[in-house]
Amino acid sequence: MTSSLVAIIDDDEALCSSLVDLMRSIGYRAEPFASAESFLRSPMSSSSDCIVADINMLEMSGLTLTRKLREQNILTPVILITALSEKHLEDEASSVGAQRLFRKPFNANALLECVERSLSK
Repeated sequence: MTSSLVAIIDDDEALCSSLVDLMRSIGYRAEPFASAESFLRSPMSSSSDCIVADINMLEMSGLTLTRKLREQNILTPVILITALSEKHLEDEASSVGAQRLFRKPFNANALLECVERSLSK
C-alpha cells in the first residue's frame, strides 16, 4: 500500500469528497480542502506528494494556487480540473506549471493514471 499524500482542493464539497474517496480506494492518503487558501495555510502545502485542484473556486483559483506554489519553490505536481470550456485554459495551466488539465466530466481512471505518473517522477 502506498503512502503518498494527495491533496484535493475543490469548493464543490461532493466532488471533493468523491475524489478523496477515489484516491483512498487505491491506497493513497488523501486530504480534502474547500479552498486554496485553507490548503496554503496548512502544513500539507509543502508536504503533499500531488495536488488535484479545481480551477474555478470562489476566492483563489487553481491557476493562482499553482503560480503561488511555484513562487514559493514548491514543485509538487499539480493536476487541475475544470468545468470551464475556454480553450486558453490548457495553455494557461501549462504556463503556471500544472502537470495536466482535466475537463469535467473526466474519466476517473485517466485522473488516477495521471496522479500515478506524477508520483513516479
